[in-house]
Amino acid sequence: MINQLKYRYVNSKFGKQKSSYQFLWIILILIVVWFLYGLAFNTKKVDVVVQPELVKVDVEKLSQRNVVSDILVFGHTEASEKVNLKVRTAGIVETIFRKKGEYVKKGDVILTIKMEDRIAKLAAAQAAKDKAEIEYNTAVSLLEQGLISKVEFVANEANYRSATATLQQMSLDIGYASLRAPFDGVINELNVEKGSYVSKESTVGVFLNLNPIKISAQLPEKYINRVKKGVVAKVELSNKMVVDGLLTYVASIANTSTRTFGIELEAPNKNEKIVEGLTAEIKLPLDTVPAIKLKASSCLTFGDDGSVGVKTINDDNVVGFYPIDIIKEEEDGLWVSGLPEQVNVIVAGGEFVKSGEKVIPHFVNDVKKLETK
Repeated sequence: MINQLKYRYVNSKFGKQKSSYQFLWIILILIVVWFLYGLAFNTKKVDVVVQPELVKVDVEKLSQRNVVSDILVFGHTEASEKVNLKVRTAGIVETIFRKKGEYVKKGDVILTIKMEDRIAKLAAAQAAKDKAEIEYNTAVSLLEQGLISKVEFVANEANYRSATATLQQMSLDIGYASLRAPFDGVINELNVEKGSYVSKESTVGVFLNLNPIKISAQLPEKYINRVKKGVVAKVELSNKMVVDGLLTYVASIANTSTRTFGIELEAPNKNEKIVEGLTAEIKLPLDTVPAIKLKASSCLTFGDDGSVGVKTINDDNVVGFYPIDIIKEEEDGLWVSGLPEQVNVIVAGGEFVKSGEKVIPHFVNDVKKLETK
């Protein structure tokens, strides 16, 4: 094309009058104009921004309810009553009526001590008391008549009172010769044999009351103001038994080393199937708190600070995060606190989105199945 332009120009009247240098300048100007035109045309192109595709998540609309929270503590079973069996008089064991491990009723005789001369001593004490009583009554009559002094009367009165006390003591000693069950319970230990000598106040065994059974545990100090005596807790024992325990005692002073408070529960144990020393898992009811139930623990996640929480969406379908506290666990879900009164919780797909990101929600419990904004 340039050669054609050059030929026409050179053979034209005008071209014949100009030099070849002028022709070159004209060609150069045309090239520059053509180049600038191309640049101007390209600047009119519009850049197209590709928007990222929004993630779809399953969302459930949830509302708060007032629920009784609980805490899981561990303890152990104990006898509700536990005493050492002690003989209250010295002597030789004559008869043992009950065996170790046997259940006995209150007042049943467990063993007896030989009477030896106790009956004779009782008779002598009775005679001495009778004689002292006669002398005392006579002294009363004589004192009224003024026939004896006040000193003589007081001496007779003291002798009578001493004889009466001796008789009472001998009667008690004969009663102490029979060791009886202090309450309904089980002979847990009996470490004495027939014919052996026992001294006064010596321990010969251990006696337990297992009905009701006592369950002891330690309560963390932060929960001490949230428990009340009289509540019923669910107790699962290491022998797989599950019982209801009544909270009967809460300590008023904390353990100085553990900063926990002792608690005690009682549970019926009519057949004595629950023994002392079993590990107990106690779900202890606390106060009533507003909470939301999550049907699946899979919607729980971790925040940037390591806290446990759930992801939610607001009215603009933007993802947010709320840290939560687990109030109680049930077979069909978790009760948690820390969420607003009404909230849209991401129950599936939350692992693919971050806080501040916009999503497409699918409301699983709403008539409106798919909503985009």
